[in-house]
Parts: sequence; C-alpha cells; structure tokens
Amino acid sequence: MTDRMDAVMAREYEVNGEKKTAFTKIGVAFATRSGGWQIRLEATPAPRLGRDGQPELSFLLMPPRQDNQRQQSRPQPAPGGGDGGMDDNIPFAPEWR
Repeated sequence: MTDRMDAVMAREYEVNGEKKTAFTKIGVAFATRSGGWQIRLEATPAPRLGRDGQPELSFLLMPPRQDNQRQQSRPQPAPGGGDGGMDDNIPFAPEWR
C-alpha cells in the first residue's frame, strides 16, 4: 500500500449516450505514523444530493497517477455539438518572461 493518495472528485457525464467519468484532483492524503491518514484539501468538494435526498460531501482517495493516465475534468461541448465559436489552436510563446 502506498503512503500517499490523491483526493479526487468524480463527475459523471454523457457523450453520445455513453456514460463517462471525469476526475478532478482536489488534494492529497498522507499515511501517518499512527496508522491513520491526514487529508489536505486544496479545494472543497461541492455538496450533492445523495440517494436519500440529503446533502452529502464525498471524495475518493486513489493511488497517485501520472497526469496523462487520469482523465481530467474538461468543459464539455455545447449542446448540439457546437463549440461556441471557440478555437482550441491557441498559440503560446515558448517562454514567458
């Protein structure tokens, strides 16, 4: 077992009728010497309604992964498939000074 975990929020969404899950990292958890875990959140999870209709806050602790291994939360296309006139080909300077 690892001594460090990522705290992540899971968000389900649909693309062309297919359900997918996006994960957003909101913090980390470290194993303590006493056998417990210390959790440091960099963002606060938003409350959702649970199956019983009551508000709940929850997040997952998952083993750390490289950024390219975990699907990151990304804005979804506008309804109807349009991109709102946005152009993803934004030129960036190789170095910012």
